[in-house]
Formats: sequence, C-alpha cells, structure tokens
Amino acid sequence: MVQILILRKVLTGWWAMSNKPMKAGDRKQQEELRMKMARRKKKEISFLPPFMYIATEGTITETKYLERIVENINKKFGMFSRHNRVVLEGYGQSCLKLLDEVANKVSKKYQNTNAVWLVYDKDDFPKDDFDNTQFSAEKRKDRKYKVAWSNECIELWFLLHFQDVQVNIGRSEYLKRLEKYCSYSKTDEDVYSKFKDKTATAIKRAQKLYDAFPAGCAPSSMCPATRFHELVIELLSYLE
Repeated sequence: MVQILILRKVLTGWWAMSNKPMKAGDRKQQEELRMKMARRKKKEISFLPPFMYIATEGTITETKYLERIVENINKKFGMFSRHNRVVLEGYGQSCLKLLDEVANKVSKKYQNTNAVWLVYDKDDFPKDDFDNTQFSAEKRKDRKYKVAWSNECIELWFLLHFQDVQVNIGRSEYLKRLEKYCSYSKTDEDVYSKFKDKTATAIKRAQKLYDAFPAGCAPSSMCPATRFHELVIELLSYLE
C-alpha cells in the first residue's frame, strides 16, 4: 500500500513541479511507473477476499483471537472495498441456536456474504445439538455455511501450538497446561499474539488429529479434534 501511495505521489506531483518539456527518457520512466502501479492494483484486487461473516459462540476468547487477523485483512484491502471484507461478531449462543440466529441475521443484513463461518465448542452441550449444527449447516441450499468447531473446547486449538494432543484431557487440564506455556487467560485482550509464531505447527497438528478419525464420523465422537484451523488457514491466506 505504501508503495502505491509513493508511486501515485511521484506521478501526480514530481513531473508537475518542472516547467521544462518532458524528455523522452522521463516519459518512458513515467509510463513504467504508471504501468507498475496498475499491475500492483490489479493484483491486489484479484486477491480480494470474499465477503465473509464469522459468528462465534463465545463473546470473548474466540473473538479476541480472531479480531486481530480480521482487522489486518480489512486494513489490507480497505482501499479496494467500500465495506469490510470480513465481519466478526460474538453471539453468546451455542450450537443450533447460534446457527438459527446467524442465518436470520445474514438473511436480513448480510445478503451479499459469500461465506459464513460458525465457531463453537462441544463443551457440555448435548451431542445431538453439536452434531446437527454441522449437519444442518452443510445441508443449507445456499452452500455457504462452514463450521469451525472444537471438541471439546477452543483451548485444544491453543494447546496444539505447543504440543501434540492424542487423548481428551478435559478443559481444566487444557487450561493448566496453557498457563504453564504462555500465561494463558481466557480474557486476554491480545490472545492471538501468544500463539502467532507457532500457528503453522498448530495447523499441522490439528489436521493430523482430525484426519485420524474415520470419514463420516459424527463430530461429537471426534474427541479430541478441531476444525478451527480450517478457518485460520482461509483467513491467513489473504495476508500472504
């Protein structure tokens, strides 16, 4: 972005400062700069993220983790779009209630959204509710709903940044281990920075953990497992 602004300044200001006729070499340089700026802008526009809506079950931990990434995406592409490319909102609703409320809001306020992500945990919610949230999202006719669940909690995703997890150790143990690794707190304002440098490792571990379960396995039976990394992969692809 800075390079584009510099080039624009050069093209609109530098040559205007001189009253002398422009030399052939100067005209060539000006044209090269203009073409370079045009190519850069075209490249940026071609990689615009789709309009995306992310809804989290919780209103603190997941949103605090994701908002830094979302802010960076919207800032990067802000000059090419009238509206934010990604909208992130916390609901304080679980599973099926989350899906129902999000679907209602998207249909009224975000009709142009290309992708809708639901972020939620298994926690102590009924197995049927947890499973049917994914199944119901996948069966929607608009085909734009995706899920990024964690079984049993988002702390599994965080812990995978530091170690492999092969058996469910429970929420309290996830918290204890995270506190030892990085002074973790669910209410940390900048939780993303604690894990940022180890994201690639966490993605590999999360994918390996998910792939260890048979195809078609119900989400409630996949523990420990998470699909949160799928959302992270998509978001980070727009910041490369």
